[in-house]
Amino acid sequence: MHRRGSAGLRADLVVGADGLRSVLRARLWPTTPPPAYAGTTAWRAVTTVARPVPTAISWGRGTEFGMVPIGGDRIYWFAAVTAPPGLTVPDELAAVRERFGDWHDPIPALLAATPPESVLRTDLYHLATPLPSYVRGRVALLGDAAHAMTPNLGQGAGQAVEDAVVLGAVCAGVPATGVPEALRAYDRQRRPRSQAIARASYGMGRLGQQLRNPAAIAVRNTLMRLVPARVALRNMARYADWHPPASR
Repeated sequence: MHRRGSAGLRADLVVGADGLRSVLRARLWPTTPPPAYAGTTAWRAVTTVARPVPTAISWGRGTEFGMVPIGGDRIYWFAAVTAPPGLTVPDELAAVRERFGDWHDPIPALLAATPPESVLRTDLYHLATPLPSYVRGRVALLGDAAHAMTPNLGQGAGQAVEDAVVLGAVCAGVPATGVPEALRAYDRQRRPRSQAIARASYGMGRLGQQLRNPAAIAVRNTLMRLVPARVALRNMARYADWHPPASR
């Protein structure tokens, strides 16, 4: 029963899909630490360029720049650096140009084509302490509320969609009395995979964008050159290789 003043609302199921700073998570799992700063601040924008642009990510020393074509001439790009949280400047595009303006083609062209007002800057936070369960009674957490992760594997939104599909499947046709058991099934199916991907995503950031030691960078780059492309693609594909369960 939820009460607000004299009004009340009774529900068979409550889904907490209220994001990184989830109120439900804080209330029902009060001993779990709040989201932790991942050590990275990131800029992102969508721009238009009339030329082919590959999907690519480039690493520097404590830096990263990525670009993804999203249809037509539109390109989504992002840039990230290791930095303390809370640092902002009036012209964020100028800050990106200062750090990445002399990087390889087509990065300077992408930045030149980007309107300054379209650039967003976000400090990256994640749930560094995994939850012991995504479920409490008739309440289930979903998406960032359950497993907020860094974006290094591009799986944050995908994992939320998987959560929703599994939650719908385990609850389909279940009477009110069966909801708690259905939610326990949801937790068993979703928590191991989503938390493993969250760990891998954070590890990818540590290996990639956050790496600053020159010797470690040299070792990483050598290993990246030696690993066959098919092996690298197979390792990345396992995070996206998922099959939805059949509904009851």
